[in-house]
Amino acid sequence: MTISAAVARLRPRWTSVAAAIIPGLVLTSSLLAQGSPADAVRVAPVPEANRSPEQQSIAAQFASAGMANAVATYLHYPALAQRLMAHERYLSTQSTLPPRHREVLALRTAWLTQSPYLWAHRAVAARRTGLSADEVTRVARGADAPGWEAFEASLLRAADELHEDSFISDSSWAALTARYDTNQMIDVIDTVGAFTMHAGLIRSLGVRIEDGMSERLPAGIPSITSTKRTNVRLLGRAARIPPDSSRTGANVFRTFVHNPPADRVRGAINTHVNSGSTLQPRHREMLLMRIGVLCRSEYEYAAHARVGRKLGMTDADVARILTVPVTGAGDPLETALLRATDELFEDDMVSNETWRSLAAVLDTRQLMDVLIAVGGYRSTSMLINSAGVQLDDNMADFRFPPALR
Repeated sequence: MTISAAVARLRPRWTSVAAAIIPGLVLTSSLLAQGSPADAVRVAPVPEANRSPEQQSIAAQFASAGMANAVATYLHYPALAQRLMAHERYLSTQSTLPPRHREVLALRTAWLTQSPYLWAHRAVAARRTGLSADEVTRVARGADAPGWEAFEASLLRAADELHEDSFISDSSWAALTARYDTNQMIDVIDTVGAFTMHAGLIRSLGVRIEDGMSERLPAGIPSITSTKRTNVRLLGRAARIPPDSSRTGANVFRTFVHNPPADRVRGAINTHVNSGSTLQPRHREMLLMRIGVLCRSEYEYAAHARVGRKLGMTDADVARILTVPVTGAGDPLETALLRATDELFEDDMVSNETWRSLAAVLDTRQLMDVLIAVGGYRSTSMLINSAGVQLDDNMADFRFPPALR
């Protein structure tokens, strides 16, 4: 199939509430039918007695601050665990955002991703920053719930937009930048993106809530958001966060270097994906291209389409990555990888069927590399889209086909 033929088969999904679901990828009800993620531990935590000195060191750094079972599960992959938790610690305790606002964003993301584990932990953290029990529940009700002051309602709405559309709207951006500077805006996006990534990891790995944690996702509140998916992007318009003109290199690096502490810890995860992953390079690039398509991040797609072509991807390979939904044709493992990407994007969890297909071929570290590639670059796409990072000159031959722009 040619790329143009594949694009001709795309169904509209970006311009209305009805089009907000990819046909064939509505997985929420099927996932619920398969049972709660907490009922199916797919990767068990590393027991304390079995930990290497390296694993013990990482646990000592991070587990006492919370998410002990998540840290113990991430320990199967120490190099990745170190990077993930250093980034999480920055966002939870060191970012430029006021502590209350950090927790409003993290808790809303836990709700949007329907992550019981993240909700249990972020609800406790939110109360420590002063949110009342009523306010914690109101986070689940969203930006339009009575009682929010205007700025915090805008924070909640921005979280919804990032989760649904991988982009902060003009109106939300204007509301937030009336108070927040560039570094704080980067941290807003990064907080939502990172906890979305953790939700995909935690739900897909089947991490259980620790004994003694009493907070649970509120019952009886519809999983609705204040936004929808759109075609709105900033390519060809002025960047909201212009690249640092004193530096050379790709626009994406020159943009987020404005916030060096965040850039270092987030960049360590991206470096792992690109140069430390256990996945075959072709499979890694398929995942990164596919999440770029789903997030409507033309910059992300183009950057990795260039790499994919250098690795030998054909027009037919690229056409499969662009097709919505993914067809069953082609290599079974590659089909499962693409479906896992779609499921993480739509449901923040890899389905049982797709997990079984992947686990039959991939080991634990490879499975975690799938999750971190998709989640990490979904977060990066949110940053690129919302900051208005413009295409680099060397991307001209690797853009989205016209029907996707």
